[in-house]
Amino acid sequence: MVKVKNHKRVSVEQIQKKRQNQNAKKTLNPFEVHINKEKMRVLGKKAANQRGVPGISRAKAIQKRKHTLLPEFNLQHKSNRFLDKRIGEKSKMSNEEKVAARFAAFKAKSHNRKSIFNLSEEILSHRDHTLSEIEKFENLHSDDEESDNENNTGKLDSDFVEEAHFGNGMLTNTGREGVKTHKQLIEQLIEESKKRKAEQQKVKEATLELTEKLDNEWKDLVQLVSKNTKKAEEKDQEKSKVDDYDKFMRELRFEARGTVSDRLKTEGEIAQEEKEKLEKLEQERINRMKGTIEDNNTKTNHRSADDLDDNFLIESDVEDNTLSYSTSGQANVEIQAEINGKIVGEDPSENTENESNSESDDEEGNEESEDESSSDDSLTDLKEKDDSSDNSESEEDNSKKIETKNNKKKNKIEIENTEYKKIKVDLKDTVTIIDSDEKACPKKNRKEKEKNKRPSDLVSSGNICKKLKSDITSEHVNKDILESETNELEKVGNELPFTFKLPESYENLMETFKDKSHTQQKIILERMIKCNHPSLAQGNKENLGVLFDYLLQYLNDLFSEIENTKDLKENFQLFKSLMPHIYDLAQLNPENTHNSVLEVIKEKHQEYRKKKKRYPGIEVLIFLKLVSLLFSTSDFRHQIVTPCFVFIEQMLKNCSIKTAGDISYGLFLCTLILEYTSLSNRYLPVTINFLSGILHMAIPKTGVKIIKAPPPFKSLCSDLVLTKKKLKFHPKDKIHISSLILQDIEVEFKISALHLSLKLLREFKDVFKSYSSNVEIFDNVEKYINQIPWHLYPDEVKSEHKEFYDSLNQLKSERKLQYLIMEEKKPKALRLYEPKIETVYDGKRHKVQSREKAERDKLHQKLKKETKGAMREIRRDKAFLGRIKLNQRIQSDLERKQKVNRIFAEAATQQSELNTLDRKNKKK
Repeated sequence: MVKVKNHKRVSVEQIQKKRQNQNAKKTLNPFEVHINKEKMRVLGKKAANQRGVPGISRAKAIQKRKHTLLPEFNLQHKSNRFLDKRIGEKSKMSNEEKVAARFAAFKAKSHNRKSIFNLSEEILSHRDHTLSEIEKFENLHSDDEESDNENNTGKLDSDFVEEAHFGNGMLTNTGREGVKTHKQLIEQLIEESKKRKAEQQKVKEATLELTEKLDNEWKDLVQLVSKNTKKAEEKDQEKSKVDDYDKFMRELRFEARGTVSDRLKTEGEIAQEEKEKLEKLEQERINRMKGTIEDNNTKTNHRSADDLDDNFLIESDVEDNTLSYSTSGQANVEIQAEINGKIVGEDPSENTENESNSESDDEEGNEESEDESSSDDSLTDLKEKDDSSDNSESEEDNSKKIETKNNKKKNKIEIENTEYKKIKVDLKDTVTIIDSDEKACPKKNRKEKEKNKRPSDLVSSGNICKKLKSDITSEHVNKDILESETNELEKVGNELPFTFKLPESYENLMETFKDKSHTQQKIILERMIKCNHPSLAQGNKENLGVLFDYLLQYLNDLFSEIENTKDLKENFQLFKSLMPHIYDLAQLNPENTHNSVLEVIKEKHQEYRKKKKRYPGIEVLIFLKLVSLLFSTSDFRHQIVTPCFVFIEQMLKNCSIKTAGDISYGLFLCTLILEYTSLSNRYLPVTINFLSGILHMAIPKTGVKIIKAPPPFKSLCSDLVLTKKKLKFHPKDKIHISSLILQDIEVEFKISALHLSLKLLREFKDVFKSYSSNVEIFDNVEKYINQIPWHLYPDEVKSEHKEFYDSLNQLKSERKLQYLIMEEKKPKALRLYEPKIETVYDGKRHKVQSREKAERDKLHQKLKKETKGAMREIRRDKAFLGRIKLNQRIQSDLERKQKVNRIFAEAATQQSELNTLDRKNKKK
């Protein structure tokens, strides 16, 4: 390389000096420095703006405004700016990336549709028809064939070529016409080609018409052809006999094979599923009893075609007040709010029948237990009898199918209702269920479950087992009675017509039941339901709902017009026989059942309110019993059962006790309460109050000592006191149905009333066993029991008293109370010396305020400070723009002045020239 001449060398000293000059701070002029004086100087405090350079900062601000505010001011009223919208022009992309991005955008734009909603833009078509419109693509006439035909027909014929090319047609014998010119030949050619094309088009159209006609008639022709071919094939098959071996092989080859499916379940698995199903249903019942319902609103329930509408209690939008009681036993819910208002009720998915009065059944004999509604008139027993009678009857096939279908649905509902119903449906089923449960649940598991069970569950299961034992024994004992009843049903059923129409009015129903026994009325009602089932015709469901209303009115008339004890017993027997079919009607139209029963309860309560001190008629007891058979009484809240609770509570609390019928009426209500609360273990104070009042009536009173009685009983009342000793107590002496209409209180009635009260108290004690206050509930009862002269009563009553008294003492001994204890004192902590903190006074006044308010004030001060700064900057911007405008005005004035001076100078020179010309002219 060539060396550079005259190159000055830079020494190291020069480089260091240059660096020092760059790093050296610029010395400030002391006259340009501004120092902010402080009123009070604080040592160690750093001042934010102690020293400033206003000249330099002002110059920087002006320079900044020249780069930001001045260009905006110059372009404020101009719209002719150039905007470069090219892709990648305002980004940091390289040239290659810009070209690639622009090319991709161009390709995307060219491939886009003209309209995004024009879906048929790219669909291929064939003669203005889409390919989907051509059914089977059988049109053989395509555009290619037509183009080939046109190309073939467009060629010149050989005759024309020979004539035209060789001798120009001179060699042909034209006759008189002479030789044709070239123009004539061309015209002839055009004419012949047009004619040929027209003929071809005509032939083509005719062919297409025939093809379309053949296509339309092809379906009819195919049937004829296929029939003939089938007949011919059948004839050929008849002629050719198949060998037995071939036939057998084909059967083996084409034999139906089993498809893959789930394996069969073992007995243990079936028993386990049954057990889990029962446990699930029991858990749902307990949840409804406690009022805790899981939220499944987002999940829609499927309704099948044969749905029975079991969930017929519809919740209203108004909240219902929960039934509760104060310490004095007063209810917090008035009957007006419960019945006349809209009541919130839970949808019971199961219609359970609570039957737990086994002890009250033992108290009354077999004949009386069938009559009394608080005894074993359970729905399942009636259904067993009904099934046996139905099996013996010979009716039409359709009615039998409907009957079996209804029985299946009844059994299904009973299985889902309660564990007791599941066990009691059929005695044969009970054996298999118990065996399967024992196989599926070993002894260890059963012991663990019994430990985990609550006391209420143990009580209910014990009652169920008692019921089962009593039912099994009664089945063996009453087998002959059932056979005689079935024979009687067959005999009576054959005497009656097999079909009945639904009554058009209540009078027609009364005429149908007139002079008919309770067995005949039962068969008539059963056949009415079967002949008018909702599945047979439209509108039967509503008509059966009307029939249910008529039956309620019929029951009301039966029990409101009772004159003697014989009629009362017969009416109770009729109610027992009609109850299964009333239950079926309730299941067929649940909504109508709900409304009808609620209206009846309303009406009876309004009648009761007119005379609050007297018990209403016996029909009220029947309707209250009907409620327990049709609806679930263990729910936490129920639209019908909850008002019935309050209704019973008002009757037991307000009605006065004067006759034997009043005592029997109250004991019947207490039995209903026991039936209502056997599963839910609900506490109704008025029942214990009434039973303790019965015990108070059996205490002999003296003038010196007055024993206070619970209302509505009187303190001096001693109607149930025994004056003489009685040693015998027969089952016939127990309270009968006929005692509801008795007036005089006899000795046998006194003993039976006290005996029944003790039994009910013992049952309630078992129900309230899980309560923490179970001993305090029976304080008054224990006080009254100790004052009754038990030596005058028979041995049966004494044993009942001893058993109840011993159970109370056992309950006291088993209960462990947790007494209130003073809270233990916390241990004293070691004495610690706090550091000495001295507050430093900074001269500022601090307000005592909350954190939010302090932050708000701080933000307010900051906003105020920023506002001042913004206003200051705006003023400075305004001053800057003012100077710019002033400079522009001065510049424009200067330019104008220069223009004016130039114009004046030019005018002066022009005038001087004119003047010189004038002078010259004057001289001439």
